[in-house]
Amino acid sequence: MGDPVCGIEYKSFSHIEKDHQEIFNIQKFAFVSVPLSEKHEKFEFQPLEIYNYSFEWGTKVIGVVPDNINVDSPDIDIRSKSVNLLKKIFKLASYVGVNTVMLNLNNDRNMNLARMCAYHLHESHGRPLWLRISLSKDSDCDWRKWNNFLSLLPDNQNKIGLVLELSEEVPSETDMMRWYSEVLLGLSISTSLFVANKGGYPVLRREFQKLISKSFKKKVQIIIHGEDIHGQGMDAYQKYIYNLYENKEPASVYEEFSRGYEELLQIPLQPLKDNLDNSTYEIFEKDPIKYKQYEEAIYQILLDRGSPVPGGEPTQQVVMVVGAGRGPLVRSSLNASRRSKIPVKVYAVEKNESALIILRNLVKDPFFSEVTIIDSDMRDWEPPEKADILVSELLGSFSDNELSPECLDGAQRLMKSDGLSVPCQYTSYLAPISSRKLYNNVATQPSDSSHEDPFHLGYVVRMQCVNLLDKVKSCFTFHHPNHDSVIDNTRHISLQFTSDTESVLHGFAGYFDAQLYRDVYISTHPDTHSPDMFSWFPMFFPIKQPQLVRQGEKIVIDFWRVVEPTKVWYEWALSEPVTQPIHNSRGVTYWIGLFS
Repeated sequence: MGDPVCGIEYKSFSHIEKDHQEIFNIQKFAFVSVPLSEKHEKFEFQPLEIYNYSFEWGTKVIGVVPDNINVDSPDIDIRSKSVNLLKKIFKLASYVGVNTVMLNLNNDRNMNLARMCAYHLHESHGRPLWLRISLSKDSDCDWRKWNNFLSLLPDNQNKIGLVLELSEEVPSETDMMRWYSEVLLGLSISTSLFVANKGGYPVLRREFQKLISKSFKKKVQIIIHGEDIHGQGMDAYQKYIYNLYENKEPASVYEEFSRGYEELLQIPLQPLKDNLDNSTYEIFEKDPIKYKQYEEAIYQILLDRGSPVPGGEPTQQVVMVVGAGRGPLVRSSLNASRRSKIPVKVYAVEKNESALIILRNLVKDPFFSEVTIIDSDMRDWEPPEKADILVSELLGSFSDNELSPECLDGAQRLMKSDGLSVPCQYTSYLAPISSRKLYNNVATQPSDSSHEDPFHLGYVVRMQCVNLLDKVKSCFTFHHPNHDSVIDNTRHISLQFTSDTESVLHGFAGYFDAQLYRDVYISTHPDTHSPDMFSWFPMFFPIKQPQLVRQGEKIVIDFWRVVEPTKVWYEWALSEPVTQPIHNSRGVTYWIGLFS
């Protein structure tokens, strides 16, 4: 992310009049939150005199609704006056063109407020609303208030953001993970939460520092409000927030690479059906970990198979790289050979005509003198000799979703009877997740002729604003070479989870790990993720109807891998806590082709 976005909120017009000339100074605040009407005990409409201020209303102003407005009050008089006042404020917001209106969500029941917000969202052509919740000691109650409100507006959830008003009690990490999985856009921080350091300048307690530093990675904005109780000027609070940002934990290689991809839905690649382009190869080849792990696995196999007996010579090993692409695994094989001092003969098998151009140029280098280029599909090629080692990188984000089992089963005839495959096995994993952002992104995906319903696809996603509701569990495992008398790659499993918090289930996250050889692995599993490896993001399998789950409630998902002569697809269905229709039944929305 870029610099943190820190704004200031003014509670009354008098403060704005004093400071408005300096608010947007480049050294100060990025935006300002202003009341659209002065707070008045008789609920009179006293709008901000907008013509006195040269604000950039459409980009740098959040209009705030006075917190005494209560359109759901049991008092009929207060409710009636609040409704009339809120209508006028919404009209003013639309007229002025403020980009966002922020309301305080104070009641447990907000039926009238939700209804009025729905009307405003329609009439303002989708300009977003932010709902602010003051955190209490009862985190479940706070969350239910938010979730119940959103449940009244299912068609507008992508237009509603959440702001948390922090209190003296710092929310737990578990509570924050649930809030991050919502559409959390801002943290509202009173100047009263700051304490003075030795120099008299405002600072936050260490627990708040950790919370805000983590929020930076989630792209959460900071809103400062209150009096300048430390006497250093309001910009001292902003400078402190920026100082926290400058001193935050550095981004990992994975985070740096994936910047800009957070929550971006991507349709999985189909390298068997479609040839990859040059830029896709280039991205994969930048991974600092994957090819080191492959090299290590091949190195260990060469030592085990080719090391000379005392007084003898090392035994040359035949290595076949199937799906060689632009040659990174060919290079890994040759590096392993140089390290182990075991000679190799390498066949690079590739069907992509464009990638073959790169490979043919590559072998002009003397380093690649032991390499023979084969222009063929691995399943069709008839080799002059058998392989000691079959090397491939056909894994997808859910392990088998790029048809590695079908490819390697078809290619294992290239191997000697005691030949080894790299990888030798891989396993997919699933976990139930809550992520309103991901769900909203799927819901707003356009339908087209090839993908009729966006909820019947699995997506590759860099997941950031996600809460896992239980531990990850294994799904499907494949071994290579496959010595079954009848090879069958269809699969079905029923997985049971228990939600560790009250939340909304939006779908399932998919991961994988792969054993390359012995103790050499690559993994996207949250508990064993290969450090700094970014070749794969997780998968997201959504459910069309989000499901409220209570803490301790059982979640059961059935998952199928269906194989037909020309294509493979997944189906999935929730059966507990409620039964839902099967997603992607018969592969009508999404399938993976076995032929180009």
